[in-house]
Amino acid sequence: LYIFGCPLAKYTGKVASKVGITGSWWARLSGYQNSYSRLNHTACFDMVYVGPARAIALLEKTIKERYDWAIASDKGGESEWLENHSLEDIEKIVDELIDGYKFKITKVTAQWLPLSKDNLSDFLESHNNY
Repeated sequence: LYIFGCPLAKYTGKVASKVGITGSWWARLSGYQNSYSRLNHTACFDMVYVGPARAIALLEKTIKERYDWAIASDKGGESEWLENHSLEDIEKIVDELIDGYKFKITKVTAQWLPLSKDNLSDFLESHNNY
């Protein structure tokens, strides 16, 4: 499960965070990089949680059910954005859900964050190719 803050928030003042899951780290980061020049923004995951696929899918479902009111649209590409929630807000929510539901999910340590294509190979190698 990954979380990142909207890269345009510093320009617009509108806070939002994206929460999603992926089984294809390279493809997901490449898709997000496609939207911006690397000269201006490097696509990255600011916060990452790893665990069994089923547990991660249940966590994402729980987040979306619990914070459905903060999701602006269920259209493709928009359903993972939680409006008016900072990265710190979402991190706290996810940590509380993991603890409360006893999900077998681990938060990735700060040494790997933000996770981008620059450090992805090393991360995957050290985390048994999640």
